Amino acid sequence: MRRIHRDEGSQRVHRGSPEMKIAVAAKGDSLDSRVNDLFGRSPFFVVVHPESMELDVIENRRTKERDVAGVQASRTLISKGVDVVVARNIGHNALVTLDGAGIKVYVGATGTVLDVIETLRKGELTSAGRPTVGFQHGLDADT
Repeated sequence: MRRIHRDEGSQRVHRGSPEMKIAVAAKGDSLDSRVNDLFGRSPFFVVVHPESMELDVIENRRTKERDVAGVQASRTLISKGVDVVVARNIGHNALVTLDGAGIKVYVGATGTVLDVIETLRKGELTSAGRPTVGFQHGLDADT
């Protein structure tokens, strides 16, 4: 099952038994979508429930905002109850926001969303110990 949510006003889904939710910063809205270069500027977050491979897709409409794109994306994912975030690169403010919420962040991801899930299952992703890009990185770039 695939649900698409806008980043504003959508409701968190509660389940009888908690299942891990992995949010991948993606260029598109499917398992075949490529990982986006920048977390806060990612047009979509594909949230995968790895046990069932069910997807929730969150469209990020704040990609062009100055100063707060990463923080707003982080807050959206926190509100959706994600447990893990995977991105190619992430900035300081987004990393601090996610870390403060207890969300595990991995960086350096490449390939498709499905590739990322498989790589995570193998334990081959790098935990984000620090930001991988500077302040407002990618604001004027086409990601």
